Amino acid sequence: MKPSHSVLLLALMLASVFPAQASAQPSPTCPGPITLPDWPDGAAAVTDKGLSLGAPARIVLERRADGSFAGQAALEIERAGHYEISLGGPAWVDVSKDGVTLASQSHRHGPACSGIRKIVTFSLQPGMYEVRLSRSSAPAVQAMVTPVP
Repeated sequence: MKPSHSVLLLALMLASVFPAQASAQPSPTCPGPITLPDWPDGAAAVTDKGLSLGAPARIVLERRADGSFAGQAALEIERAGHYEISLGGPAWVDVSKDGVTLASQSHRHGPACSGIRKIVTFSLQPGMYEVRLSRSSAPAVQAMVTPVP
């Protein structure tokens, strides 16, 4: 039986309620990645409509002159609040509106063994945003945007 999207959302919500504590303890040994139908490797590519809340998506990136990869996706927010952008691979994530890059509220690693590499929180008002990924070593990155409960 494969876990559903709700398992991933629960893991993200638990991670926001019980953030990982910094310690010198070694990372847990994972029996293998969590197998979800679309995270971290099976999500559909982002369409012209952009990212959808709660739906994993694959953002295809372009190679830059320095050898890294970068790209972007649109994001529409209907309700003001804090939103987490989770990434399945190493990349910098920025959010901008009308050409202005917003400051993130926090960032942390994803839950152990989840396939989530990084979670960055932004405070967003209703409107259209651009999620920009850069400095990636891969030509595509899995991403998901979820509201903070």
